[in-house]
Amino acid sequence: MTPLNAFAPERDEIYQAVAIISSWSDYCQSPLLPCPGLAAELGVGAVWIKDESKRFGLGGVKALGAPYGLKQQLLKLGLEPGSLECRNYVAIAATDGNHGLATAWAAAKFNCRARIFVGGDVDPARMRRIQDNGAELVYVDGTYDDAVIAASNAATAPDALLITDTDYKGDQDVTRDIMAGYAVLGVECARQLHEQNAEIDSMFLQCGVGGMAAGCAIGMWHETRMKPKVYTVEPESAACVKSSIDRNTLTRVPGKLLTRMVGLSCGCPSLSAFEILREVSVGNIVIDDAIAKRVQDRLTLGVGADPALDTWDTGISGIAGLWHVAENPALRQKFGITPTSRLLVINSEGAIPDEYL
Repeated sequence: MTPLNAFAPERDEIYQAVAIISSWSDYCQSPLLPCPGLAAELGVGAVWIKDESKRFGLGGVKALGAPYGLKQQLLKLGLEPGSLECRNYVAIAATDGNHGLATAWAAAKFNCRARIFVGGDVDPARMRRIQDNGAELVYVDGTYDDAVIAASNAATAPDALLITDTDYKGDQDVTRDIMAGYAVLGVECARQLHEQNAEIDSMFLQCGVGGMAAGCAIGMWHETRMKPKVYTVEPESAACVKSSIDRNTLTRVPGKLLTRMVGLSCGCPSLSAFEILREVSVGNIVIDDAIAKRVQDRLTLGVGADPALDTWDTGISGIAGLWHVAENPALRQKFGITPTSRLLVINSEGAIPDEYL
């Protein structure tokens, strides 16, 4: 494959992440589900859902990124992850939900402390889960992007390890490591498709700052040695990836970024993710909360003979983007969706456990 840029994890970095993550005792490859009922409903040839609802017991794809990023940071300090010395360090991250949970879980796994910065719109259920995984919460009066800046400022302390999947300048090696962790998702997808003797034409991938989507895309690119075709999906209130790709430069969108797809409430992409996504993107889709809620309700009941999907408000977003395009003739034509299209989507999180609701 053609090298992308200085910000993307290279092939050796990705396969190192695959080897390390797959060696963890609690690792299990998440399922790739063929969904003929959904394909029939949408009038396409085939749909596969990569179901992250049970990943590491956390119910979310972000568990591939933060744990790997934290482990690499500890190793670079000469520390054995989980050792007594790790207790002297605090993992710091900003979150609008899932990355903070994954960082808190990783800190507990590797015997670190965790301090998670949250903006004003993170819902209480997500915050309680983060705290129950042992993290301290720091509340920031502002958006997720404000929390990112606050976390970065706090991470200048000598005992701090910044575990950020958002890098506006392209100078954070931990963001590169986290993206290599996310790339495991794409490698798994490619191998599972091969095992099922199946091929896809394109992927619909939800984007907040873009790290998961970019990591998935570059992992699949390296595994197949073919550049994937990606449709990015974002809420209309926080479409920073689309704005950046339209302008061909990193762009911050204004406003409060409010959406029920809370994990996508981001005002500016990560630079490393943007560089990858503008290379692989063949279309950029924005959706409103109503279509996301409608699709979530349908999928959790099962479509046709497909089993019910364990998903939540952010996890459903890429599937909702596909649904939005598929049911609109003008958008089908614009984005090249046909009755023979073979498509992949990611259920990036499962439902929040009942005890937090």
